[in-house]
Amino acid sequence: MAAVALCCLITACSGKKDAEEIFNGQKSGVVLVLNKFYYEVQLPTGQKLFFKGVNSDGELEGFTADEREVQRNPAMLNGTGFFISNDGLLVTNRHVAATDIDENQLKQNLQRIIRSAILQYAYVQQQLEVQYEQLEQQRQMLIQYYQMGQNVDAAQVQQIQAEQERVRALYQNVTANARNLRYNTSLNDIHIRVVCAIGISYDGVKVQSPSDFLEKNPCDIIKISADKDADLALLQLKSHQTPENAYVFQFAGDGNKKFFNGNDSETELKIDQQLYMIGYNAGLMLANTQKGISVQMTSGKITQTPDNDRVLYSIPTVQGSSGSPVVDEYGNVVAVNFAKLAGSDNFNFGIPVSRVKEFLKDVK
Repeated sequence: MAAVALCCLITACSGKKDAEEIFNGQKSGVVLVLNKFYYEVQLPTGQKLFFKGVNSDGELEGFTADEREVQRNPAMLNGTGFFISNDGLLVTNRHVAATDIDENQLKQNLQRIIRSAILQYAYVQQQLEVQYEQLEQQRQMLIQYYQMGQNVDAAQVQQIQAEQERVRALYQNVTANARNLRYNTSLNDIHIRVVCAIGISYDGVKVQSPSDFLEKNPCDIIKISADKDADLALLQLKSHQTPENAYVFQFAGDGNKKFFNGNDSETELKIDQQLYMIGYNAGLMLANTQKGISVQMTSGKITQTPDNDRVLYSIPTVQGSSGSPVVDEYGNVVAVNFAKLAGSDNFNFGIPVSRVKEFLKDVK
């Protein structure tokens, strides 16, 4: 009995916590992120086209010239984020916040983009031809009235002729744009940007539609990591205010004092060290319950000697857990989950605090 008491005392003094203590104490600071987005294609002619993503065959999905259409049916994805300050700052993955399109995929779709734009121009040409013909019929009718001796308003004839000139100029411009697209356009002439809206929701809150994220808790993208080996993004609530009951995480080690605990010894990860991850595996699919969305905790151990690029651990995850905090037995963040080992849900990678330290060093 004395040995058990001594063991408990040592554990308490060391600051270590059990899984339930960590989960109950920190789950309020872990949020479900929703990113609603589509892509805008800016052609060199000034025309805009839109699509919602690229499918597994490399083809553009939801391709349209009508922005209202893609706005009604955008792409959406879930990820996880966690608070790191009292002013609403959240860490998540870059691929959750910034859904970039691969340039090679764009090259494969370039001809389709150009072809679709040319077809759109052809449709506009037909509409202009019809409009011009209608104006010509009106002009000819007024001329006939004049020849029959009826009074004809000369100003009306001039107005029709001026409108015909405007339509003819538009037609010539559209024709030239179509010709330029067909023969003189390259990938460098086409600019693509992501149009997105990001919001979050909290453990225990009931959600029924994207508006429960995007209107109640909208976020801005503050920073995206330019380091290809650091899949990190920094979000901030538009309110700039972390809820009072939300846990604010700290990273282990020395760094920006706003976000790090200053204890370098806790960043020295070792083989078989116990780790915990709090996140939203499978996004809303698993999170949605009758009591509201519910965050999950999974655990595992370090399975490979960590380096400065990644931490490999045996924590099981599925899509949706991207951006989750990975904490040690003291409750300090030692990695940010970002990827799984191909073909396995049981071995996953985290971004180590050394990369996070570099990412957050200039953030105030």
